[in-house]
Amino acid sequence: MATVLDLVTEALVTVKALAVGETAQADMTTDALNKFNEVLEALSIQNLAVYSTMQTTFPLVAGTASYTIGPTGAVVAQRPPFLDTAFVSYQGVDFPVEVHTEQEYALLALKSQPGIPQWLIYDPAYPNGVMVLWPVPDQAATLTIYQNTVFTAAATLLDTFDMPPGYRRMIRLMLAWELATDYPGMTGPEMNKLQADTASAIALVKRNNKKPVLLRSEVAALDCSGGGDYSNWRNGA
Repeated sequence: MATVLDLVTEALVTVKALAVGETAQADMTTDALNKFNEVLEALSIQNLAVYSTMQTTFPLVAGTASYTIGPTGAVVAQRPPFLDTAFVSYQGVDFPVEVHTEQEYALLALKSQPGIPQWLIYDPAYPNGVMVLWPVPDQAATLTIYQNTVFTAAATLLDTFDMPPGYRRMIRLMLAWELATDYPGMTGPEMNKLQADTASAIALVKRNNKKPVLLRSEVAALDCSGGGDYSNWRNGA
């Protein structure tokens, strides 16, 4: 199985900092390891670049709408870069919770309304994110959120690299692109090819990670009466 050192070495060969078979010096690998972790960090905040999700379930307190989540939050868990799916469980029944924006929440006239939460508003503050629920929970329940699994930084060059097909090439090329300015041995055309290959590798992985999108329609807002009035979608009349 490959190690982080294998990818670092391959990236250094790609930018012509090393010849095939050469061993990188300690200062080269230390710098490359830092950039490797920066690449993982950048991928973690790109929705389609992440290949796995995780569930976090925690109790809701009656009368409490706001919950922090992160390493020192009320919910001690991985801080989500973003959220898009959640549900509330009460007396054995799961109720879907939709993720809405802060702008939509601001338009609510009665933010203190009690009930079973239907909305979740997420602020990805740092180091702990903030989740606000509406209506405000009026009874004990649990909330389950789904979030992308953030990539774990490599502690050493000997850490194992084990990801799905396509990731090794993508990360090697991304790392090579980050290293290219440190080792100016590539020609203009070679840099252009590296840029194109990197973009292609990223697109391939993201295309493979795409999930079907559930479209919702507010039927109540549509005129299905068959009457004479209608809206022209071309000009809005």
